[in-house]
Amino acid sequence: MGELDQFVNQVRIPNANSQVWKDECSYSFDRTDMKDGLFVDLNSFISISKTFLQLNYEKTKHSVYLNIRKVILPTSPKTDSDTSNPPPPKKLAIGVEGGFNDDDSPKYEDRYSIYFYPIDKHFELNDPTVPSAIRESAEGVIKANSVSRKEEIVGWSAEQVFPSKYADDLKQLDNGVRVPPTGWRCNEPGCDRSESNLWLNLTDGNIGCGRRYADGTGGNGHALTHYDKTKYPLSVKLGTITKEGTADVYSYPEDEMVSDPKLAEHLAHFGINIFQMSKTEKSMAELELDQNLNFEFGKLSEKGRELKNAFGSGKTGIENLGNTCYMSSVLQMLFATRHFKDRYISQREHSFKEITQDPTSSFEIQMSKLAHGLESGDYAKPEEVNQPKNEQEQVKASQIGITPKIFKSLVGKNSSIFATYQQQDTLEFFQFMLQWIERNEKTRPSWIRSEDPTKAFTYVLEERIECGSSGKVKYTNRIENVLSLGIPMEAVTNKEEVQIYESLVASNGGKPPAGQEEIRPIVPLQACLDNFAESYKVSDFMSTAIGGKTFSINSTRLASFPDILVIHLRKYVIGDDWVPKKLNICIDAPDNLDISYLRGTGKKPNEEELPEQEVQAAAPVPNSEIVEMLTAMGFPKNRAARAALAVNNSDADSAMNWALEHGEDPGVDDPLPAPSAAKPAAASMSFNADDLMMLEAMGFNDKQAKLALKNTNNNVERAADWLLSHMDDLDQLLAQSESSSAAPAPKSTNTVDNLTKKVKDGEGKYELVGFISHLGSNVHIGHYICHVKKDGEWIKFNDRQVQHSVEPPKEFGYIVLFNLITDQTIYGFDRNIPLFGVWDWKKEGGQDLTFNKLENIFNLSNIYK
Repeated sequence: MGELDQFVNQVRIPNANSQVWKDECSYSFDRTDMKDGLFVDLNSFISISKTFLQLNYEKTKHSVYLNIRKVILPTSPKTDSDTSNPPPPKKLAIGVEGGFNDDDSPKYEDRYSIYFYPIDKHFELNDPTVPSAIRESAEGVIKANSVSRKEEIVGWSAEQVFPSKYADDLKQLDNGVRVPPTGWRCNEPGCDRSESNLWLNLTDGNIGCGRRYADGTGGNGHALTHYDKTKYPLSVKLGTITKEGTADVYSYPEDEMVSDPKLAEHLAHFGINIFQMSKTEKSMAELELDQNLNFEFGKLSEKGRELKNAFGSGKTGIENLGNTCYMSSVLQMLFATRHFKDRYISQREHSFKEITQDPTSSFEIQMSKLAHGLESGDYAKPEEVNQPKNEQEQVKASQIGITPKIFKSLVGKNSSIFATYQQQDTLEFFQFMLQWIERNEKTRPSWIRSEDPTKAFTYVLEERIECGSSGKVKYTNRIENVLSLGIPMEAVTNKEEVQIYESLVASNGGKPPAGQEEIRPIVPLQACLDNFAESYKVSDFMSTAIGGKTFSINSTRLASFPDILVIHLRKYVIGDDWVPKKLNICIDAPDNLDISYLRGTGKKPNEEELPEQEVQAAAPVPNSEIVEMLTAMGFPKNRAARAALAVNNSDADSAMNWALEHGEDPGVDDPLPAPSAAKPAAASMSFNADDLMMLEAMGFNDKQAKLALKNTNNNVERAADWLLSHMDDLDQLLAQSESSSAAPAPKSTNTVDNLTKKVKDGEGKYELVGFISHLGSNVHIGHYICHVKKDGEWIKFNDRQVQHSVEPPKEFGYIVLFNLITDQTIYGFDRNIPLFGVWDWKKEGGQDLTFNKLENIFNLSNIYK
């Protein structure tokens, strides 16, 4: 006992607020079901694998750990009874591995011991030689929910439906109706629907069948018919009721899925005990997904071909944590680039050793861990499940892959949108990642010398406005990281085939003919680029040249070409009824792309600039508290004041980021100009009433609609897209706009010369190296799959399923990735590094043979084409 008493003061007992990690190593993606399991530090409550015990000991001097090993339990063979009476389905997280019913998944058991380092001794939990304080600490960790589990519970409780306005005061008739827990039938005379797709009206207890689905299955619409007769508003889908109180509830007058906070009470009125209910069929969201996946999933899975599983370096899958395929796809795309691999792998060991911050909260450690996990190949091999000692044979399963729960938690701390376990848009997550990385790169560790990887994606966008009356022009430039393209439906190349197919569907009662593959319109990517390049007319343009309204001719170009061009195809558009919908089209994306003709060259010598618009008020005063905080951090006072004004005095963190980003701007540390008297304002921007009405019909208010039109030069279609892509930031953007409108416009530093210093530039010739596809009718529901070209071969990443792709379905790309072709790159790799790692054939003064030298010797200048 004396030997272990020395460790008593090292342990803590976790409480309800403790952050306990016990399902993933803080420095690697080792898990409890792998060899040796995980070791939970009984002081810091972080998990580490055996490989990193020495590192943790050197940094903390902590010696006491709870060792957790998850072992698979032997399974008994299924009986005929099991097959004929399958268990009820669980709630489906759309996109989660295992599909609708995951009861066939392996069953595990956790094995625990208390471990002491560096003396390298294991003790059973009930070993009397272990001091009671240490046993209590270990038992507390066992009982505690892991951080990831807590976040999952909170994330899943945030449903994507809103309470119905009819729920609180819902009228329920005392008509004696009692509904059994099973054995339901549609009440409509002559209807044969039973058990599935049946809806209980919560006012009178009528059971009616649902609507017929697009594939011809479903019901006969008698629940809707009953509503038309009675106008009783709410119905619940019987087979979706769970004892947790969730179910599909539909509001006919609101025409959407809703939640019913009093569902248990409303069901009890008809004799249904919600605690005895279990889910027996798919929800409407799941069914909608199924209907939209039939065509796309077959194509994306390359149906009819047996795809080989891919293993090894750079081919690591990412486990779906519950609708996180959007995150997985973006991470696969980012870390397929040399910029991200170079940045986060090169100093991994140094960072692990030198950073004393909690590793689960360290951006640098988690990004380096992610890069190594994806690229090393350590987890890109067939899964070997940890077996009990008396089991001789290891169970082979799918690829091990990585489970980035700590990374997901870190993301959630920086964005409430991505903290949930609901599906999100890959475009939004991609742009969030670049912004988050760029912010952290400004405070990178001192030993990091490689370049900020986000610069590879950034370019300067040039917008030109020409006054229709005076001919005078205005050029504005801004940095972007995604080229977003609309889809010109008039450019469809297979119109005749589409018309024939649609005629066949129409003549078959709206259903695809048996054995007939769907034919979708095909639009070339080049047509999308040409559409982007076209000038367009904007009415009601307020010209400072004539002091009144006229029209303008607007156009957009690229003033620089990035190393990596990310194209977003706007397949989700606003329909004629101003409801977002997905275009049922395919995009013909070429393997090679030349966009050099989109080069923006700025103001021409013969062009005259539009006069600057005067503003209404004198300069605001910088917030003194923000200025004091920044000067205390070492920033010059004038820069601190400019930073406070630049972020509209919002907060010190935003001001600090601005000060870091603009530290090299000319004049940034010069004294602020003295406040001046208000100047007479030019005529304010005017808006078309019809445009405002259309945007407001989408659910946006007047101020939001005007802000969108202002940011898109009064183009109502672009304004609608702008609003949809900025829905989560509208309040902040509106506040910034209103604040800045009262301040004098500083002289813009966004000249093309200033901006191009911050970005890379190439010749505009690219090769296709990746794309993300979306399955489903809405970006917030469905599933994402990523294809990446590695070493000249296409690899498909579908969560933890990684395969060699034979015919990559490029036509389904939603986010498309192109790599700049230069004399120094081939397939995204540096042409001046030795081929195949280390090359032992020396030539030309003992230098390693590189691609460029090989090219000169063998005249292979066109090999990359």
